[in-house]
Amino acid sequence: MNQTLNQNTTPIPAHFRFTRLFLALSMLVMGTCGIIYEYVLGLMGNNLMGSSHEQIFVIIGIMMFAMGMGAIAQQNLKQHLIDWFLRLELLLGLLGGFGALLTYVAFVYLVNYELVLYALAFVIGALIGLEIPLLIRINSEHTKTLRTNLSDILSMDYVGSLLGALLFTYVLLSHVTLANIALLMGLFNVTIALAGLLFFLPLLHQPRLILLLALLALLLLGTGLFYSPQWMFKLEQRTFEDPIVFSTTSKYQHLVLTQRKDHLRLYLNGHLQFDARDEQIYHEQLVHVPMSLAKQRQRVLILGGGDGLALREVLKYPDVEHITLVDIDPEMIKQARDNPLLSQLNQGAFQDARVSARIAPADNADKVHEQETIYRQSSLANSLRDKQWYELAKVQVYTVDADVFMRQTEGLYDVVLIDFPDPRSVELGKLYSTDFYYSLRQRMQKHAMLSVQSTSPYRATAVYLCIAETLRSAGFQVLPYHDYLPSFGDWGWHLAWNDKAQSPDELLQNVHQLPEFSVATRYLTPQRMRAAFAFGKGMLTPPPWLRPNSKMQPVIMAYYAQGFD
Repeated sequence: MNQTLNQNTTPIPAHFRFTRLFLALSMLVMGTCGIIYEYVLGLMGNNLMGSSHEQIFVIIGIMMFAMGMGAIAQQNLKQHLIDWFLRLELLLGLLGGFGALLTYVAFVYLVNYELVLYALAFVIGALIGLEIPLLIRINSEHTKTLRTNLSDILSMDYVGSLLGALLFTYVLLSHVTLANIALLMGLFNVTIALAGLLFFLPLLHQPRLILLLALLALLLLGTGLFYSPQWMFKLEQRTFEDPIVFSTTSKYQHLVLTQRKDHLRLYLNGHLQFDARDEQIYHEQLVHVPMSLAKQRQRVLILGGGDGLALREVLKYPDVEHITLVDIDPEMIKQARDNPLLSQLNQGAFQDARVSARIAPADNADKVHEQETIYRQSSLANSLRDKQWYELAKVQVYTVDADVFMRQTEGLYDVVLIDFPDPRSVELGKLYSTDFYYSLRQRMQKHAMLSVQSTSPYRATAVYLCIAETLRSAGFQVLPYHDYLPSFGDWGWHLAWNDKAQSPDELLQNVHQLPEFSVATRYLTPQRMRAAFAFGKGMLTPPPWLRPNSKMQPVIMAYYAQGFD
């Protein structure tokens, strides 16, 4: 061993008989931290570049490649292996701990910020690749056989990876920001270095230097953990035009509200979801087109729409008896209900219902939910000069993945409104698939009407046409329509229905014969609605290579990248 005690002068410390156990536990913690560093950088790539399936795969690929390079490089370390191991832990703790913050700083100030992200992924991966074989070499002095040595170290690395995946997914991501998750893991790496310093103290070549570096790393990481919310807020503000009035990260997404005077905007993962100045155009087209054409509308299903703005429009119809709203993120529901800026905009759609959202287990999605009755003062109450509130509708809110909900729910709906974000990731792409639309079709009455948010027919033409083809492949009749939103440009929806006896041309005749709406609108008129179904020459002609989107072949994400990205 390159670092051995002088057997003639110094007795072997009694705790050295636990060296194998100490090294195995160190590898367990290191494996946990390593996988979480990968996830943090992958999600940073998703949030900043808007493509989770690409960036997570790329980041993990870079880090795995770098681990191989690190494993090759470790053969050049020939002396003072324990010193090198502890130094690597400290360096990994600092780089991994500040990885998320450094990436965001690059995003704010640099044009090619992704190069910083990829460089960090490579260096952190290389350090991980260095530490694993280094630990195996150190452990070889305390094991009799190679197979025992590999079993001690590699098994703990794999167990740590599983532990890190579970910890990140079910605990950290729900309660801690990405920046603080990375900083916490950095503290764990530094703790391993400090523990190693104490454990191997008689064998170390430069213990004072390592102690000084460890204390400095603790100070830096502790300062980062304390100040990171302030730093992130200031950095994030530089990426938005208007002042940030609310910001939070849920298990599913990063929510930001900005406001300047009465100009309120909602962003999810950096992507604009609505602008209060023109959201009525979007939501009135989404809601009132199918609601005005439906033969019945007693039972309405809203998929997405956790901001409550589509719900606000549906609640205008007195003949609606039951509404089911499904949005995966309880935090979005909570803010739409309790945040005064959002609740004022959605006119108390959740607040009046006194809804308290809970997460429904995936295997019990149709049983765990909240149901309340919405009461509103009606014109009848005003005419009778009383203060009684009359029942308007029963609302069920499910905080569960819409795909899981559709596979497990029962009952049929008269009107379905799909208000999902654009299909820019794997988890969103499946909600635009033939499989999903087919399961949805089974839950619709024969006369039911469906409207689908379908991105921009101008900027993402292939995505828009793909949604139409996917709906048709699931058995729907389809009519496309669009309108101009100042915040987004030309934006599109698809109207779909089950009844094969009613052709698109026949339904279009119904659109042109529609009288005034039965409810109040701020923007939409029958004339504007008729104009929405008109497109320019050739805009709806699908290219020969266009395919319907499915879970097994999610082509829509590639089409989306060709358009918006």
